[in-house]
Amino acid sequence: MKRFLAVAVAASVWAVAVLAQDNVASLADALEKPQAGPAVTVKDVVIKLSPNMTIRLASGNAAPVTAAGAAIGLFFAGNGSFEYRAADPLEDTIVRFEAKKASDLEVATAGQATVLKGRFEQLYLRAAAIALPDLQGAAGSNLSEALAKHRESMARRREQSATPLLILQKFDHPSSPVAIAEFTGGGNPIIYTLDTIDARSETVESLTRDRMFENRELAGMWWPVTISDQPVGRSRRDFTEPLYLLTGIDYTLVSDDKEQGRLSVTETITPRTGSQRVFHFALHSTIYDTSERPRTFNLRSVKDAAGRDLPFVHAHENLVVGMPQKMAQNEPFQIRYEIDGDFLFHPNADSYWELGTSPWFPQPDLNGQYYTIHSIVKVKKPWIAFAPGETIRKGEEGDFNVVENRIDKPVQFAVVLAGKYAVDEKKYEDGPTIRVASYAMPNDRAMKQLNNLAYKLIKFYELFLGPFPFKEFNVIEIHELGFGQAPPATMFITKEAFNPLMGEDNQLFSRGVNHRFAHEIAHQYWGHVVKMGSAEEQWVTESFAEYSSALAIKQLKGNGAYNAMISTWRANANEARSVSSISLANRIRVPNNDMDTFRYRTFLIYDKGAYILASMHKQLGDDKFISWLANLQHLFAWRYLTTLDAARLLQRIDGGKDWMPFFNQYYWGTDMPKME
Repeated sequence: MKRFLAVAVAASVWAVAVLAQDNVASLADALEKPQAGPAVTVKDVVIKLSPNMTIRLASGNAAPVTAAGAAIGLFFAGNGSFEYRAADPLEDTIVRFEAKKASDLEVATAGQATVLKGRFEQLYLRAAAIALPDLQGAAGSNLSEALAKHRESMARRREQSATPLLILQKFDHPSSPVAIAEFTGGGNPIIYTLDTIDARSETVESLTRDRMFENRELAGMWWPVTISDQPVGRSRRDFTEPLYLLTGIDYTLVSDDKEQGRLSVTETITPRTGSQRVFHFALHSTIYDTSERPRTFNLRSVKDAAGRDLPFVHAHENLVVGMPQKMAQNEPFQIRYEIDGDFLFHPNADSYWELGTSPWFPQPDLNGQYYTIHSIVKVKKPWIAFAPGETIRKGEEGDFNVVENRIDKPVQFAVVLAGKYAVDEKKYEDGPTIRVASYAMPNDRAMKQLNNLAYKLIKFYELFLGPFPFKEFNVIEIHELGFGQAPPATMFITKEAFNPLMGEDNQLFSRGVNHRFAHEIAHQYWGHVVKMGSAEEQWVTESFAEYSSALAIKQLKGNGAYNAMISTWRANANEARSVSSISLANRIRVPNNDMDTFRYRTFLIYDKGAYILASMHKQLGDDKFISWLANLQHLFAWRYLTTLDAARLLQRIDGGKDWMPFFNQYYWGTDMPKME
């Protein structure tokens, strides 16, 4: 006689039962040790996670999954399918592109929505504040081993946010629905996430391998490709208010001569949308150097301002910190971190290291980065260090060279670099101190030429973008070829800018060095004074900097050079526009083809965006267009700018003309404007 079981898997159960886990560390430990309960056979069970996601368990075995004795979801093995509606027409093009390139999903159309259909053999579903169906049936096969194998495979995903999201829901948002569904056995693994709390979106991701890695660990990892990402309870066009702001970082970094670093960071945090007890940050746990060797960030301690230990979880590039009680909305407080590790590696064995724009200190998403910086950096002699901001102190302490800096305006993208450098420094009476650093040895002629060029470009931009935003500006040579980057008060520029005629490679990459130089300086305005609040608004930094640099090149080299840039933008944009809109170009991933990924993204965010601005310039004329740029810098100084804000301001400047159809067609859409 078969024994029948009635198993109730209601997500609301775990939200109550797991209250015994009274801090983030103990709750995380419980969530990372799930147990499959007694399984039952199931047939034709439907699970509705949202209006867009429907899961069908056709036939197989299902078991409740518990953490510390409380139900958190279910695990299923058998035959199943799901349907997901990508109902936002703004993402239709990129959804279809990525579904084809990076998944085995079937793509259909239902009305105005794109429907993604997939099949699976295993489902691991975690949910909270969502009523899951009762599972009833005859006793089924034990699923403990199958769940363990599934989790072992999914543990190879580089970044994982399920546990942080469930912790955030439990402590601060117990009535907000969240779900994480992992589908395997039907081709590429598919991850569905419903996040009504932090990102406020629902996403479908496909996990892929990257065959380009030689390192077996990296080659064996799962790398996510976003197929769909739809806003939940918000508009894609509006700025998304963060749960909290990071409003200040104060750090001391000590580097030895063996690639080891010790980092002490004090962060000022300000809750924004309500009182909050749990804070979720991005923070590297393991990075890989240029030889694909792992380097570790060890988070040794997390304390409050009074020096009391705080519970935390640091894993898979995420950090979750729990406070003893909820911190009041709009009331700043501080968290202190101690970090060490071998993360100060020398790229390609060169004589420098860099902590760049990735999360080498705890930080929120872009819409929460709004911080001042105080930094002290100590490096072993004879190396010297560069950090952005006004120099407070520069000197020696025993075997160390020391530099102390401050930025008192809110910025994003804090960086620090140290190495073997020679420096040309000049204080301009009507401008900033400009410091040009040549890698490895003095290059006096190049340093002086670049110093002078930087000054000329700054003075040009000041005519319509306003005073240069920083008192000091560092231009630092990177011992590579072909790129530039512009953190606050800083430019990283590769070696062809310093030796434009030396060697065939340098000659190839040196074409357009003046343009790249102008582009990176323009970022001090577009990117730091005026900020992007999400990856969907990156054209605010890149396209506007690109077009500003074209105006500078026109001033330096004439209409011919300017028109040549427009022709290049048009050609590149036409090649990429069928892949995505500008707004979603950061989602472009072509598995195992970094070149196409780079080209399509660049051709949209840089080239098509700049071409759109050139078209607008021609329609508006000099006075209105330059007035628009100037007013964007003035009215949104040290603030986040959205494209919707920019369109509304343009309507005021252009006598009330509605520019939204233009942006809908060419920025949020995939059409190309005609240059009349």
